[in-house]
Amino acid sequence: MKRRYLSFCAGVVFVTLFPGYFYYHTAVAGGFFPPVLGGFFGPMSVVLGVPLLALGAGAMIVGRERSLFIDQAFMLYLLFAVAWSSLHFLLGMGAQGSPAVYLYNLGAMFLWLVVYAAVRSLDLDGKWLRWILSLSLVYFLAIAAWQSNGQFYDTERLAGDAVRVSGYQGLARSAAVVALVLLAMNAGLRAALITVIAVPLLFLLGARSEFMAFLVVAAMLMVVREGASRTTLIWLPLGVAGIAYLAISFQILEGNSRILQLLAIKESASYQARSELMQYAVRIIMEHPLLGSYASEMEIGEMGSYAHNALSAWVSYGLAGFLGFVLLLGCALVQSAWLAKKGGASDPQVALALAFSLYAVTLAATAKSVNDPIFALAWGATACALDKRRRTSTPSLTQAGVRSREAELTKVRSPSL
Repeated sequence: MKRRYLSFCAGVVFVTLFPGYFYYHTAVAGGFFPPVLGGFFGPMSVVLGVPLLALGAGAMIVGRERSLFIDQAFMLYLLFAVAWSSLHFLLGMGAQGSPAVYLYNLGAMFLWLVVYAAVRSLDLDGKWLRWILSLSLVYFLAIAAWQSNGQFYDTERLAGDAVRVSGYQGLARSAAVVALVLLAMNAGLRAALITVIAVPLLFLLGARSEFMAFLVVAAMLMVVREGASRTTLIWLPLGVAGIAYLAISFQILEGNSRILQLLAIKESASYQARSELMQYAVRIIMEHPLLGSYASEMEIGEMGSYAHNALSAWVSYGLAGFLGFVLLLGCALVQSAWLAKKGGASDPQVALALAFSLYAVTLAATAKSVNDPIFALAWGATACALDKRRRTSTPSLTQAGVRSREAELTKVRSPSL
């Protein structure tokens, strides 16, 4: 019963932070709701995340939940990042001692913790969760198509300069996460349908990193779970052909969509800006290979102006921080792949761990800096899958031991001939 409460609370937090994020900023952009919750993700992480963390800690203390290696590794890295930031805040020079930078990094670690806890206890068997996510994905596509004219759903343009709302990347994060969870929960024709809905949705949202990462993960997950089936050989290609037909019919491919900029990515202003951040990160690492240069992004920009890949961990947290970050990502990917190889790919929990791990590794290599909360999804989902496997295998082992013990007692009591 207690586990049910924890799973339900985790589901509420997850639904609030991802589908809820899209709903809130869409409503604010359309003038249907006042911007009283700021960026939404941070405030709601505090309001709902603190009770979830307290409930999870209580379950650990009374022994209803047991920690795994990945739980311990995640907490160790979290404590390292907090200690590293605190040390520089107390003893550092210049921007390293800035309260704003310190709070920014602590806030990122707190978001990691809340997202990890939410996915760590997420129960994908709940029908309420399936219905909310399924309806949300359809709703997202309807809103984006209605407001974008088939090109780019720009909430900032709709809201105007007077109201601050989430940009396209935050909305695309919610859409991609919802779509990946639904892919893990469904197989066959339904999974193909989810992909057919998610691809045009992410196209309209315009986040190139999320768009390409979703395509990579969806394709790999289909191959792992479906193989050479009717879904992969017939239904999915038909769905893609249908999307292409609609795009040509409505002349979408002749427009100025952000996704179409991938065809000439080197000419994109954002790509050039990211290249400069990458070059700066490499220079910092060459100059300070062991300790990096915490808060050095303030010299060329503002908080969060990191290289958009895993090298940001090296710059901010040194070589040890980089290795810890990469090892966590690698651990999640290897363990989730191992579970899938053992025949668990049909299990939604294992499929979600594999999907989020592939997604996180792809984005860590190409687009997201170390403080992004998206990485905690992979670690939490992997811990959840491993914990489920342990819980389901333990009773069978116990019963086998009991049967073995009964057989031994029977032998002892039986008269010898």
